[in-house]
Amino acid sequence: MFPVGDDNTQRRTFPTVTIVLIVLNVLVFLAELAGGEQFIVNWAFIPAQFSNQPGANAVTIFSAMFLHGGWLHLIVNMIVLWSFGRGLEPVMGAFRFVVLYLATGVLAALAHGFVNEQANVILIGASGAIAGVLGAAVIAAPRLPVIFVIFPMPLWIAVIALVALHVAAIVFDWDPEIAWHAHLAGLAAGAILYPLLRRRPAN
Repeated sequence: MFPVGDDNTQRRTFPTVTIVLIVLNVLVFLAELAGGEQFIVNWAFIPAQFSNQPGANAVTIFSAMFLHGGWLHLIVNMIVLWSFGRGLEPVMGAFRFVVLYLATGVLAALAHGFVNEQANVILIGASGAIAGVLGAAVIAAPRLPVIFVIFPMPLWIAVIALVALHVAAIVFDWDPEIAWHAHLAGLAAGAILYPLLRRRPAN
């Protein structure tokens, strides 16, 4: 899903945090390539380990969102982050935006862990946090024109279609290696947190 328009007519700041997040994701991925499989095992979120020793594995709730399963996974996530983050960050402010990003990423991981409490399958990727950005964006600019797959439509319709796709994937058990619950949780968290975090208009 990619925006083809921009209704943020009052943009006044450069999306510094969005760029920093992209750079961090790329740098961690390069470290991941150098460190190999053990690097992923050390820093990925593994529900069973977190459930059994939450204190010892708390850092993985954050670190996992900067790991990726390959170049394609990284590139697609970063394109979507740039596409929506560069418009949302100036509206929210840098600090509020990074809080939204990290909080939704954490909540997405926790939701995944709750559903898969004793699973030893790793969870990696920024998708939960990016879903949070998308959830915030649909509240901030529901009529933003986007391309979903190949079809142009308002963002709110695309998000409904995306949610329906995820629900179908869960019901019919499509591709169990994809963290469908984490995506939905991140999306919902972003939609809920945006009204609480957004800048209030000056009186």
